[in-house]
Amino acid sequence: MGIAILFVYIIVVVAVFYLLMVRPQRRRRRAQQELLSMVKKGDEIVTVDGMIGTVRQVHDRFVIVEVAERRQVRLLRSAISQVRS
Repeated sequence: MGIAILFVYIIVVVAVFYLLMVRPQRRRRRAQQELLSMVKKGDEIVTVDGMIGTVRQVHDRFVIVEVAERRQVRLLRSAISQVRS
């Protein structure tokens, strides 16, 4: 009887861990992937470092962002935290 109760507790702990940690993280990752796939030329973006710029070119893994007049940097798409189009 004691082993069965321990087994039930373990199952409950794993289920709670899944519901509180794994599912929300997957949802956030999916939303971030959608955001990154929708980045287009002319969008104003904010990077994870807080730099704000305008997308000038879009490539598969990176984007060219104008951060000041005639100053462009190349960033990985994963460095984008927000799109403010």
